[in-house]
Formats: sequence, structure tokens, C-alpha cells
Amino acid sequence: MRIDIVGDESIDRQTRIYAEYRLFAALAPSIDLRRFCRARLVLRRAPAPAGATRIECAVDVESKDGAVTRFSAAGGHPYAAVNHAVERVRRAARVLTG
Repeated sequence: MRIDIVGDESIDRQTRIYAEYRLFAALAPSIDLRRFCRARLVLRRAPAPAGATRIECAVDVESKDGAVTRFSAAGGHPYAAVNHAVERVRRAARVLTG
């Protein structure tokens, strides 16, 4: 399975590495990797009230038949957004393998 991590200019290299690790760690034991060809995680800064930070994280998991399942979450810090989205992926593993 190919995992792509995409982030806007506010997302540093360390955060991208963290996101890739967390996503792989969630997917590997949860789904049949032979049925899925790609996962893509996108991080971006989103509009927030003055003085606040909001990061959005979207994860697309694509099966070999072309079906795409999307998960998304947000947090005040990139790691928080990644953790929330990855937890949704982990909880929905039954949907992905069903």
C-alpha cells in the first residue's frame, strides 16, 4: 500500500513523518492491505477565530476497485488533528474490510 502525506507550507517535515507513522500503524493491523492500494493524508491550516489555531486532517483510503473512503478531523495542533483522524480510521476498520 502506498501512503502519501500532503501538507501546506505550515506543516513541517517532522509532522509529516509522524502522520505517516501513525497512519501506517493504524492501517497495517486493521485492514487487508492486499485489497487497498493507497492512503492519502492531507493536513492544512484552516480558518480559526483570532488567536486560535485550527488544523484539518483528511484521510482517503482507496481500494483496488477504486472505491475511496474518507475520514476527517480537526485539532488545535497538527498532531492532534492526525490523532483524531487516524482514530476514526482505526474505528472504521470493519467498514473498510467488510
